Amino acid sequence: MIPTGRLWVLLCLLAVPMMAAGFFPGLGGAVLVLDVAALALAGLDYLMARRVRLEVSRKLPARLSVGAPNKVELLLVHRGGQAVDVRVRDDVPESFTATPEEAPLHLSPDSQTRWVYRVSPSKRGKFAFGDVHVRVRGPLGLVFHERHFPAAQNVSVFPDLRGASRLLLSGAALDLVNLGLRQLRRDGRGSEFARLRDYAQGDSVREVDWKATARRTRPVTRVMESERSQSILICVDAGRSMAAQVDGLTKLDHAVNAALFLAFVAVRNGDRVGLAVFADGVKAYLPPAAGRLQYRKILDTLYSTTPSLTYVDYLALFKELNVRLTRRSLLCVFTDFLDEEQASTMVAPLHRLARRHVPLCLSVRDTALAALLRTEPAGPEQAFQQAVASELLTDRESLKAKVSAGGVQMLDVQPDELSLAAVNRYLDIKARGVL
Repeated sequence: MIPTGRLWVLLCLLAVPMMAAGFFPGLGGAVLVLDVAALALAGLDYLMARRVRLEVSRKLPARLSVGAPNKVELLLVHRGGQAVDVRVRDDVPESFTATPEEAPLHLSPDSQTRWVYRVSPSKRGKFAFGDVHVRVRGPLGLVFHERHFPAAQNVSVFPDLRGASRLLLSGAALDLVNLGLRQLRRDGRGSEFARLRDYAQGDSVREVDWKATARRTRPVTRVMESERSQSILICVDAGRSMAAQVDGLTKLDHAVNAALFLAFVAVRNGDRVGLAVFADGVKAYLPPAAGRLQYRKILDTLYSTTPSLTYVDYLALFKELNVRLTRRSLLCVFTDFLDEEQASTMVAPLHRLARRHVPLCLSVRDTALAALLRTEPAGPEQAFQQAVASELLTDRESLKAKVSAGGVQMLDVQPDELSLAAVNRYLDIKARGVL
């Protein structure tokens, strides 16, 4: 039994005659009767609330996406002849954020009511929902009867895969003309013929097909597509620096999301895609291969990847890649440059790999440090924090310049731009025939 605000107000009002009974002894009996009546009404209200017949069930998506709002639906079936007011709250996993956390609902007689809320998981992996908690208000509005409906349910939280569909609809990343085809193409200076199309402003004269132009009596452009069946290896840093939170997710989660988007586009583009997860050593390795099954293997590997609170051994990674990768490949290394002492160990071996392969380093900017520098210091402590942040960012820029000096391409972007930037750079490399 949980008292409502109405019952507390009633009890406060009954306190007035109770105090008056101290001065007028004859009122004691009347006060006692009033108190008993109030308790009797509360008890009656509680019994009537208990008699309300409810059934509750939960509907979850097949899989949830980390860092994204996922819809959860509760179905409340009321089997009674009178309307009733309830408050509903679901028992979500501890690392989930529910919006809203609870809701007041009005249930009509003999009705079904759906309540939809959203949860945003902050971690990948397997989690469990608990029971559904419902508070039924009595018809007198004096008390709630709280009930717990068993609804234990396991759920898997995967990387945010919604970006794959967003990329398909993004003209900045892909050719919209080819949407719906079995393979994705990037028109450009490739070596394989794709199709003919009408000349558009901005096309080079060298791209004009003069024979087709003569046949159709209007300018026609020859469209080439990038070479397929090339080798792409995605390397994901799972060291301690990737455990830092940026915009509600760890840097590793941002990297995993972008890596999956890149793998999705590369597989659909006919390329061979592999994966290496590394920290103080190579934790997982999938040799480059083509096809949807390979994408599924990459997804399953990244699904269970968590940051290790250890240093990152870049030398061990690049030594293994030097042995395993016999074919010229695009190496997409998702890592962090905030720890200069650790990240500086990657410069020399990465430059050596650049002689045989095409390295591309991708990192997420630390938005919290940048925001700290934009604010006025409120005191000595914040001024010290700004000085440290400024030094970290300066060292980071210096390290990026050292990495880029050896022919290594760099991408350092905002968290929400990482996926699209990675895909665009991959497509640009293929279009220029660098591989």
